[in-house]
Amino acid sequence: MAGTVVITGAGSGIGREFTRLFVADGSRILAVSLDQAELDRLQPELQPADGQLSTLCMDLAETDSADRLVAWCRDRELTVDTLINNAGFACFGEAVDAAPARVASMIALNVTTLTKLSMLFGAQMKARGRGRILNVGSTAGMVPYPNMAAYCATKAYVNSFTLTLAAELRPHGVTVTCLAPGATQTRFAEAGGILDFPGASQMKTLFVTRKASAPADVAQAGYQALMAGRRFALTGKLSVSANLASRLLPQHMLPEVRRRLSWLMGPP
Repeated sequence: MAGTVVITGAGSGIGREFTRLFVADGSRILAVSLDQAELDRLQPELQPADGQLSTLCMDLAETDSADRLVAWCRDRELTVDTLINNAGFACFGEAVDAAPARVASMIALNVTTLTKLSMLFGAQMKARGRGRILNVGSTAGMVPYPNMAAYCATKAYVNSFTLTLAAELRPHGVTVTCLAPGATQTRFAEAGGILDFPGASQMKTLFVTRKASAPADVAQAGYQALMAGRRFALTGKLSVSANLASRLLPQHMLPEVRRRLSWLMGPP
């Protein structure tokens, strides 16, 4: 049991599976999502105990969203024992062709809000001498991927920030875990424009052929790592190869290697 848990991006995919796991262990949960309809489906689907699950519809890409979420919890005297920073999305396609506003929104959600929530809730945990944080990074943060330049950069930030935060907070009784999954079969591909991409793409092929990892498996790996106090959890298909590539090949070669692999695979 993890006490009171805040889960962002809780309405679908990995976030919903995290919510399911914390309902099962008896935790009290605040599920946060941009989509009210997804939040409304959690209660009948997961059947939590009375008062166990609260929901909050909020756009976490907005500038002041982290402050408002922390204030929401403070106003209700909600002590957050565990924070799951899961919300995020991708922009797929060549960087110069992407809509700048869309990319800015992605950076705000993936980087700025995640950082502020980690800092604000992390400071409270540090003061109490206990707490847990899990940030969802990605193997995309290890290997720069063509057509995902800005997204890979945000996840490289999440990976690095989370591991450093873990070292800083551990002496104060707070554990921080970086969950780095590979491609996962969620709405990620649809929301990021991966499924609509007209060219050859290894990433698109994974989703179209449904060979990406199941979100339940990814969440389970993250939950186990969080509860064990581990700093890093690598999980999902192709995650091991991505990790090896990031260690064996020079960083400047990785995007070209990935581009050639996509070309060789051809369209799905």
